[in-house]
Amino acid sequence: MKDSIPVDDARRLRSELRRAMPPEAFQPQPLRGVIALALVPVMVALGWAAASGRLPWWACLVISFVLGQLLVVVGFAAHEALHHSVFRSRVLEDVLGWAGFSPWLVTPGLWRAWHVQAHHSAANIHVRDPDILPRQEDLRAHWFPRLFHAISPGSGTWLSYISFGLFFTAQGQAFLWHYSGRPEFQHVRMNRARERTLSVLLALGWGALGWAMGPWGALYVLVLPQVFSNITLMVYIATNHWLQPASEDTDNPFVNTASVATHPAVDWVHLNFSYHQEHHIFPAMSPRFAPLLREKLRVLNPEASIVYPHLLALRTLFRRPPLYAADGHTLVRPDGTALVTTGELRRRLEAG
Repeated sequence: MKDSIPVDDARRLRSELRRAMPPEAFQPQPLRGVIALALVPVMVALGWAAASGRLPWWACLVISFVLGQLLVVVGFAAHEALHHSVFRSRVLEDVLGWAGFSPWLVTPGLWRAWHVQAHHSAANIHVRDPDILPRQEDLRAHWFPRLFHAISPGSGTWLSYISFGLFFTAQGQAFLWHYSGRPEFQHVRMNRARERTLSVLLALGWGALGWAMGPWGALYVLVLPQVFSNITLMVYIATNHWLQPASEDTDNPFVNTASVATHPAVDWVHLNFSYHQEHHIFPAMSPRFAPLLREKLRVLNPEASIVYPHLLALRTLFRRPPLYAADGHTLVRPDGTALVTTGELRRRLEAG
């Protein structure tokens, strides 16, 4: 048996994986976008039913939860579309992008800048990834890392236990108003004035809709679905990166990104978003082919495939400190007390 390709040779691993995958894995999958867009009138109908005042509170609460999950599904499809894995048409990508991300005040232009350009070019790289956890030394330098730390799971603050309800929406606004103007993101192509104006208009539009529906309609149709969808998104996003080592300069998805193992029915509903490492290996590949990619990767190098039990990973998030030491491999408290390395976390999670 030939030797495994080492995980630090990301370029060779990617090359061999691309060669092993069927050509159709890298072709757009428009049916996923069509189905997602077809869910939009379903969401409108459910929202109208909840806001009508004719249903009992418990039925409205169920509708709120369903609306939140539908928001997530359309958002996941929009995520795929803006990575060019759904439609060939830029116009259709934008249509699905607006449908999927506008409920979280994120425009297609902002998503391309924040996620596609900034995050995917520097995942878990200090300073250059807008979604990375802060370092201990960052807490002394600026107020923003202190806020990020305070709301992150594992910090032990009361905010950290409720922040998932708005975290994703807040991350988008953080990039738009804070990160996008910093020197390390000057390579990101985004018309900041345009996207800021559109985001303000989105907020005003959703606010006007909530006013028109009244307090109970706004609660069941806008507020609670926003909370449910943010929590669902962060349950994935936080477990994908915030248990992995950070780097000063190397974006290596075979090290810095994890997938999570969840129930097959959940994978089906959420369009295989749990296969996040596979997504970072080939962002433009449809997640429909992610299970096959995982099989191919485990043939090339089983150690390169990182998959954690989802619930165990989520519990671990709240038990380890969300702050990197200078080495990027140790997670510490603000006082510098070293508690655990990312290597130890991986061993525990994979054993679990």
